[in-house]
Amino acid sequence: MEPGQCSGSKEDDVAWAKLVPADSRYSEVYIRCGDATVCSEVSSSSAEKFTWCEITPSSEKDSATIRNLSSNGIIVDGNIVEEEAVDIKSGTEVISGPDKEGYLCYTFKVIPFEIRNKKNVQIVLDVEHAKCSICLNIWHDVVTVAPCLHNFCNGCFSEWLRRSSTRSRDNVQNVVCPQCRANVHSVGKNHFLRNIEEAILQTHSSLKRSDEEIALLDTYASIKSNLVLGRQKNPSRKRPLSLSSDESNITDLPCPQCGLGCDRAFCAAYWCSQGVDSSEFDLICHRDTFKPISERTISRIPDLVHQNNPYERDITERCIQQTGKTPQAVISEWITKFDNKQIDRSRLQINHGETITSQTHLCYDCYNKLVDYLLYWFRVSLPSNLLPPDAVNRENCWYGYVCRTQHHNVEHARKRNHVCRPTRGNT
Repeated sequence: MEPGQCSGSKEDDVAWAKLVPADSRYSEVYIRCGDATVCSEVSSSSAEKFTWCEITPSSEKDSATIRNLSSNGIIVDGNIVEEEAVDIKSGTEVISGPDKEGYLCYTFKVIPFEIRNKKNVQIVLDVEHAKCSICLNIWHDVVTVAPCLHNFCNGCFSEWLRRSSTRSRDNVQNVVCPQCRANVHSVGKNHFLRNIEEAILQTHSSLKRSDEEIALLDTYASIKSNLVLGRQKNPSRKRPLSLSSDESNITDLPCPQCGLGCDRAFCAAYWCSQGVDSSEFDLICHRDTFKPISERTISRIPDLVHQNNPYERDITERCIQQTGKTPQAVISEWITKFDNKQIDRSRLQINHGETITSQTHLCYDCYNKLVDYLLYWFRVSLPSNLLPPDAVNRENCWYGYVCRTQHHNVEHARKRNHVCRPTRGNT
């Protein structure tokens, strides 16, 4: 297929040429293989669109044929065209009417074959949503602020940062988002939106700024990497900056931005990888909030094990002591069985349980759920002769581990075994 030709099949919607308006207030007009007619604004006094010409590709490179479809005639390179068809090439000046005064002037351009057939991901985006709310132009070197996630030109926001930020008594820099006035915790370059910014300007060249404007913006730009601003204070909760050996302090380490829950993003995993120290900024959770299963340890059985039943937890502790092992050693053995798919995972109360391995990142809450699950299997796999004497002759509760009575009836919780599968009720 020649560079100026169309296939006439699946590529009918591919633009092979365009008319670029001399007035940047108007949009470029794309000419597609499946539709040779041009429908656009023709007059500077009206926004109404009309079909005024037809442009078809020719066999010669960078050339085409134009035919007038209007009743008034058009001007091609200074010559009036009425009914006849004339040849044009890239750079030809086309006026949408019989006179230069009052009609729009376009330049015809053939889109290079390489660009036309480039397989790009198409993103539908309203150009208005890609504008900086400070300068009201398409982003340049776009940056994103958190947590509100509004986007600005690097130069615009850098200048806003210099002019509007304040400092507190402890010399902490505070700044608000210029769009929503929310407190800004961090700002950084957005490379994904940078690609969208470039794609928009390539499609709508009329939206490009002058070289002088770009150069001026670049002189203002001061955000070179991710920048953390201010502190997030919460006087009602004091979170330790280092861990103690006692897991009771672990509950004081929730992430203040994203909460706990392994199906959500954890800022510690990101910010620590960027070299930002959590001891300097309160808004960053401790990196130990979220880490692989293989890197976690326990020194005692968590309170939530066995549905918070203290009698069952005490029996499990005595069983572990009888083996001569530590709780961590027992858990490590069962994590190996877990990795080897030797355990039924249907009861595991963690998202995507079938895909979890010892290298999966979990928060403390979810890790404790995993410990509960593993100690359940440790208990049910024990021969009855290895149970403490006071636990050997207990009958299984009909409702097993889902029994609700064990939570409010102490005698029932003590007399019946609840580390078993339900045999009655909703299982």
